[in-house]
Amino acid sequence: MKPSWKISLLAAIPIFATSGFSVQAVAAATSTPSNSPEKTQSQEAEELCGKPTLDELLQHKVKQGETLESIAKQYNLKTATLMGMNPDVRDGTVEVGQTLAIAPMDGLVYRFKNEENYTTVAKKYNVRADVLFERNGCQRRPKVVFVPGAIWKPDPVPFNPPAIARNESYENSTTIFQSGGYPLPYPVPVTSNYGWRMNPVTAIWSFHSGIDLGAGFGTPVLAAKSGFVEFAGWGGGYGNLIELNHGASGTRYAHLEAIYVYQGQRVAQGQQIGAVGSTGRSTGPHLHFEILAPSGDGWIALDPAPYLNRIASVAPYLSLLQRFVLS
Repeated sequence: MKPSWKISLLAAIPIFATSGFSVQAVAAATSTPSNSPEKTQSQEAEELCGKPTLDELLQHKVKQGETLESIAKQYNLKTATLMGMNPDVRDGTVEVGQTLAIAPMDGLVYRFKNEENYTTVAKKYNVRADVLFERNGCQRRPKVVFVPGAIWKPDPVPFNPPAIARNESYENSTTIFQSGGYPLPYPVPVTSNYGWRMNPVTAIWSFHSGIDLGAGFGTPVLAAKSGFVEFAGWGGGYGNLIELNHGASGTRYAHLEAIYVYQGQRVAQGQQIGAVGSTGRSTGPHLHFEILAPSGDGWIALDPAPYLNRIASVAPYLSLLQRFVLS
């Protein structure tokens, strides 16, 4: 995040919690009656700090041929920022004529809860409290704030545990796809191979530890082999992440829109464990798939291509995947 040029006013203007301050919308959070003493304080804060970031939103009308990714690139934003600001595009698609709110920088909108204040929210998102204060116009008691640099992410769809609690077998309580070990119900093009590449998000030459499979939002993600869930949750740049332990090997499934399993759960080959999404450091919907092998230094990622090519049911298709590589 670019450093703020403004002088910090944290010590000069006290910051209050938002308890008891009722605001219906962002506009209401940043305005006060003209005859109120708070109006003068608001004007003084704006002169010192500038307008709140939420007062500087632009509007973009979607044109023919535009995508969420192309619009984000046009404004030098992450797709997650557009999704957070515009709930209607959280499925990753836009429609011609649709109007999007565009923030001047990456970040998310946050509504204070109960006794929360700038300090607690700054700690939650690992940003400086004075920068957060200034980016929101040095308002003392806003109800809604813009958190610069924070990355919006969807809440994963929770799993449904009652069948496990009743000790029903997972084979009978869950849909099983006969995919032959392929991590999706049907083969899709490879959009990025294992190995060194120019990272599409950071534009830095880096090592890609898996294969990206170009499936659409919501496509079922399947366990490649039977095993148990080593990890299920938020994985930083991986977004919503699942790691399965198969004993002598492991698999990793990243950028998920939803997670349907929990840590320690047994899963069967072909069982749906999640849904394809674009969470974390991602430029669009896909499944990032890794194969892991144990080593003296822990798990290491192997190239999944040989494994996928050994799957008899999709081998003829996989031999042609190179023709579909997009990046």
